[in-house]
Amino acid sequence: MNTFEWSKINLKNKRSGQVKLNCPVCDHKKTKSLSVNIDKGVAKCHYCEAISIRDQRSITESIRPFKLPSQTWRNYTNLSSKCVKYCESRGISQATLTKMNITEETYYQPQHQRKVNNVVFNYFEGDVVVNKKYRSAKKAFTQSKDGKATFYNINSAIGSEEIYIVEGEFDVLAMVEAGIKNVISLPNGANDSDDFWINTEKYLQSVNKFYICTDNDDKGNFVSEKIAQRLGRYRCERVVFKNKDANADLIEGKDVLINSCKNSKKYPASGTFTVSDLYDDILNLHDKGLPETIYPKHPCFGELKEVFSVMRGHLCVATGIPSHGKSSFVEWYVMNLVNDYNMKASFFSPEHSPMELYKTRFIEKFYGRNFFNDLDFYKRITKKEIGDYKDWANEKIYLTAPEQGEFPKWSWLFDKFKEQLFIYGIDIFVIDAFNKVEFDKANSNDLINIRNTLTKLTLFAQMHNVVIFLIAHPKKMVLKENGLYQIPDLYSVSGSADFRNQTHDGFTIFRYFNDTDERSKDDVEFLVQKVKMKFQGDIGSSVIFKYHTPSGRYYANNVPPTHRLNSSYEEEKQVGIPWGSRS
Repeated sequence: MNTFEWSKINLKNKRSGQVKLNCPVCDHKKTKSLSVNIDKGVAKCHYCEAISIRDQRSITESIRPFKLPSQTWRNYTNLSSKCVKYCESRGISQATLTKMNITEETYYQPQHQRKVNNVVFNYFEGDVVVNKKYRSAKKAFTQSKDGKATFYNINSAIGSEEIYIVEGEFDVLAMVEAGIKNVISLPNGANDSDDFWINTEKYLQSVNKFYICTDNDDKGNFVSEKIAQRLGRYRCERVVFKNKDANADLIEGKDVLINSCKNSKKYPASGTFTVSDLYDDILNLHDKGLPETIYPKHPCFGELKEVFSVMRGHLCVATGIPSHGKSSFVEWYVMNLVNDYNMKASFFSPEHSPMELYKTRFIEKFYGRNFFNDLDFYKRITKKEIGDYKDWANEKIYLTAPEQGEFPKWSWLFDKFKEQLFIYGIDIFVIDAFNKVEFDKANSNDLINIRNTLTKLTLFAQMHNVVIFLIAHPKKMVLKENGLYQIPDLYSVSGSADFRNQTHDGFTIFRYFNDTDERSKDDVEFLVQKVKMKFQGDIGSSVIFKYHTPSGRYYANNVPPTHRLNSSYEEEKQVGIPWGSRS
């Protein structure tokens, strides 16, 4: 592997940006073959493939602590005939094994409960081995204890404008054998984890197009969707192999693998589409029926799923009179979606500060009890329970906030959402509230600003296949003769009718603070204001919820949830215990 010191690069007084320069290793070629990202401190020559990383200390940085494995890989000079013949049976030549620094090592395999001989995939960053993956002859896998979470062959991504993402190390070798060098693989097969994205973000900065080449099976297709959502569907294409994976295509023939890669398909995000582009999706609708909508599955939501649900790619506006609980209801609704569908949600809520106090609202909803006090015969949440909540929520619920004293603008918030999509793979964004974000052109027409912002929000949701909940305050409401305020709708939102016209879905939260002829105190009415697709619900319908003051939870039909949020519904139904008493 060819590496060189950063100091050898002649930056020609350039201090930032992406530049093309002469490579100090093959400078005799006199071509600007070196791609340098000055901001990230990485460089790669596209002629001799030499790389440089400015700050070598960054290699030892990670979202989680890790230990460098032994660096004695350089002592291995030969592979056994048995290993070479096995790889050749999979279409992979000895030249590729040498190029990719494949080694052999006796190492303990937990699955075999003993030390065995292994093929070793060395995970390099620069010229440092940060992890090792061991594969035995009987297909058992293990890796270095506490190794760094990163992509295999991440060096190939440095300075590359296009990159192929496959599911396993042998698939990387297969692609390299076929002449495709800029290829990385997921470290844990068909699993998408935040850690390796965070650790390699700077190396992927220059990439404009990603070819997602996960296996052609249910798990591979699922993780491909998650990756496309994380990276932005607009810059991703899907490679569907003729066989199960890249290595299986190579075994049939190098031309088969190359042909699969050439016939990649764009993810539908924007632009113009023919019937052929949509043909598979149309057939899928014919076979499986209407697309899935998203709704909380807990019985405490009553018949809400019959009259209202959301979909990926939609903007949903929630409105309601101040202090009627629209923020609290959205929190409870979204937390249930996160739990029921294994999603991740990001909440931007400048109204609720400081953040540690805001977080207690989520903890209360998670357990169904109060954070600070013993209320209604229920004990306050314990420190152990706070720790258990952290374990559940740490990679599910994220809070977004600007630097202290900074007033957020919409351009900042969109950039932050894109960053969170890439690093964390967020599925749901909550903006609370619309008027807490400043327009980028503050001196222009507010109606135009609102229209443009709502357009950007709907396009962002569609392009990235996420759900956006936007909380928007209504204008001053009229007090009726019976002492109740008029219930606002989406046209009542302050500023523009576009809050009704542009959103896909929307609802109103209205709380009854006193008894009336029709409603009791603490009744909360959920009114469906809009659904984009008729199969999502029923405009004009409503569901009555009860509000549980100690925890901020809501429930319909006198069916309160009795367990913490991530408990089994069946268990909850069978064990008739008081609200929130189970932890």
